[in-house]
Amino acid sequence: MKKLLTPLLVIAALLATASLSAKEFEGTIRMKLTDGRSKAMPLEYSIKGGLLRTDIQAEEGMTATMIMDFAKDEMIMLMPGQPMYMVMPIKQTAAKASGHGGEEPELVNTGETEVILGYTCTKYLAKSTEAVTEIWASDELGVFRGLGNSMGAGGKAPAPAGWERALAGKNFFPLRVASAPGSKQKFRMEVTAIEPKSLPASFFAPPAGYQKFDMGGMMQGLGGNPFAR
Repeated sequence: MKKLLTPLLVIAALLATASLSAKEFEGTIRMKLTDGRSKAMPLEYSIKGGLLRTDIQAEEGMTATMIMDFAKDEMIMLMPGQPMYMVMPIKQTAAKASGHGGEEPELVNTGETEVILGYTCTKYLAKSTEAVTEIWASDELGVFRGLGNSMGAGGKAPAPAGWERALAGKNFFPLRVASAPGSKQKFRMEVTAIEPKSLPASFFAPPAGYQKFDMGGMMQGLGGNPFAR
């Protein structure tokens, strides 16, 4: 379970830094992620106004689900494999998980365009001394709120964070991201389906029958909250 909870906290750090888009998309965007060594990891990214839900299917057969309510400054994490959930403040959680270190990447617009799944995308390069990443992004789907360490949900190497930081707060949504040819670190994210649709508010809340988990009480019994250190 720890392998699934840790990446969700890192995702929160990136999501909390993004502002709401002037042009809102409502629906579900399906993606697949790979680090070049393991099997592709499916991810569903569902958006409704100031609500966001991500569902990551990990290799061990569990699904890591996180729900963000930006108006309430609230993050809900469904406990993998059991009918329980945790609630944390977004800003507080992001402050503890956001330390990434390293340089901020440069985002370069190449001017190249391509239509992907019916959306016109522009090719950008996120450049740093550590990596160069190719990003094909559209301005028709609103702000991208990040994936964070989602590759870590399967216990594998984390996805590069540099390109996500390069897009933070910008009105771009990536439909294809890949390590530049010759890069040592291999990563690829590809959107496989975009489904604009109305989503019920209940989809962004714990399922019926789920019990709230008292994380503070548990941490006191274990000698304190590790996220507060």
